[in-house]
Amino acid sequence: MDISFQWSARVFAHLTHLPVSFFEKRHLGDVVSRFGSIGAIQSTLTSLFVESALDGLMALLALGMMLLYSPKLSMLVLVTVLIYALLRWAFYHPFRAASQERLVLASKESSHFLETLRAVSPLKLFGREEERRARWLNLKMDVQNRDIKTQKMSILFKIANTTLFGAQGLALFYIGAGLVMQNALTVGMLMAFSSYAGTFSGRVFGLIDLFVNLKMLGLHSERLADIVLEEAETDAAIETDTSRLQPTITLKNLKFRYAEGEPWVLNGIDLTIPAGQSIALVGPSGCGKTTLCKILLGLLQPTEGEILLDDIPIKQLGLKAYRQLVGTVMQDDVLLAGSIMDNISFFDAHTSPENVEACARQAAIHEEIAKMPMGYQTLVGDMGSSLSGGQKQRVLLARALYKQPKILALDEATSHLDVANEQNCTRVRRSRRGRLKWMRVCWWLDTVTFEGVSRVLQILYRVRECASIPCAFLG
Repeated sequence: MDISFQWSARVFAHLTHLPVSFFEKRHLGDVVSRFGSIGAIQSTLTSLFVESALDGLMALLALGMMLLYSPKLSMLVLVTVLIYALLRWAFYHPFRAASQERLVLASKESSHFLETLRAVSPLKLFGREEERRARWLNLKMDVQNRDIKTQKMSILFKIANTTLFGAQGLALFYIGAGLVMQNALTVGMLMAFSSYAGTFSGRVFGLIDLFVNLKMLGLHSERLADIVLEEAETDAAIETDTSRLQPTITLKNLKFRYAEGEPWVLNGIDLTIPAGQSIALVGPSGCGKTTLCKILLGLLQPTEGEILLDDIPIKQLGLKAYRQLVGTVMQDDVLLAGSIMDNISFFDAHTSPENVEACARQAAIHEEIAKMPMGYQTLVGDMGSSLSGGQKQRVLLARALYKQPKILALDEATSHLDVANEQNCTRVRRSRRGRLKWMRVCWWLDTVTFEGVSRVLQILYRVRECASIPCAFLG
C-alpha cells in the first residue's frame, strides 16, 4: 500500500510540475484517464508476484505427481495447456485493441461531461441543453457499444475455454479407463490423477492469464508514459537568494512560435524594464500581449532568445525562485474550492488574517466581503462561487498582493470592474508602489485605464514605444 501510494504521489507531483503547454494541448478527461492508468498497473503488479509464485509452485508439485502416476496422461494435459496458451494469444490482440479504443472513448465522454458542467450558464443562455445532452448520449453510447463488443469476445473466449477444459476431462477418463482395463492404473489412481490434472491446469491457466495481463499493461504504460516521460519544468541546481534582487527585466532577441513552421507570434523583441517602472502592453487582439506576459512569467519558453533578471538568466535563477517574486492575475485564473480567506492566502499553511484583510482592502473588496453573512469564511470555488465577475477579479488581485511580490502582472485584470472600482484599484496600486519597496516592476494589460503607467508599449510581433496610448490598439 505504501509503495502504490508513493508511486501515485510521485506521478501527481510530476504532473503538477509539467509546463502549462502540456495541459493546453490535452482534454481534461484524457489527462484524468491517463493518470487513472496507475490504478490498473498497480492492481496487476500487486497480484502478479504473489499469485504467480503460488501458482508456479502448485503447478510444479501437481506436474510431478502426474508424471509419477502416468506420463501418457500427463502429455495429454500438457497438450491441453499448450492449446489454451495459443487460444489466449489469439484473443490477445483483439482484446488489447478493444481496451485501447474503450479508454479513448471513455476519456472523450469524460471530457465532454466535465466541459458541460463548466459551461452550464452559456448552455442555458443559448438554449443548447438538448444538443449537448444528445452529444453526450452519443459518446456514452459509443462506450457502451464498445463494451458490448468486448463482452461478446469474452463470451466466445469463455465458450472456447469451457469446451477445451471439458474435452480434456473426457479424454482423460476415456484414455484412463483404457489404462485401468490394462491394469496400468487403478480407479483410485485415475481419480487422484484427475484431481492433480485439474490443479495443474487451473494453476497454469492462471499463470498464462497473468502473463497476458502483464502484456496488456503495455497499453496503460503507454498512456501513463505521456505524463511521466514529459519533461518537467527545470529548476536551478543552486538556489538563489532573491530577497536582494532589484528586478530589472531584460529581453534579448526574444522570439516565439507555437510549433515549427508556424508563423512567429513574437519576433525579435529587445526590451528592458527597469526596476520600479510600470508599463502597459497594448495592441490588437491576438497580437501576442498575453503570450509575452506568459513568457515573462515562465509559463511559456521562448523559441529563441532569453530573459534576464538583474542580468541573471531566468534558467539560472530557477523558475521557482523567479515566481516567488511575481504576483499575477491572468485572464484564465480561477478560484479554488474553499473560503475567500483560503483563496486570498492561496491556502497558506500559516495564513495571517490581518494580511488577508489588508490585501482585500487594497483590492477594494473588503467592504463587500464584510457584508457577506460568513465574511471571509464564505465558500467559493471555480464553479460554485457566488461572487460576481468583478468581485472574483478583486479577490484574485488580493491573492496576488498577498504574496508581497516585487513584480505584479495583470492581464485584463479589471475587465469586469465598473469605473469606480477600477479607479479604486488603480489608486491602490499607485499608493502601494509609492510606499512599499518590494513593488518594483508592474505591467498592465488592462483596456480601460492607464493611470500611473510609466511607459506604454505597443505589441505587434515586435515592441514599439508609444508616446501616447493609441486607442485603436486597445484590445
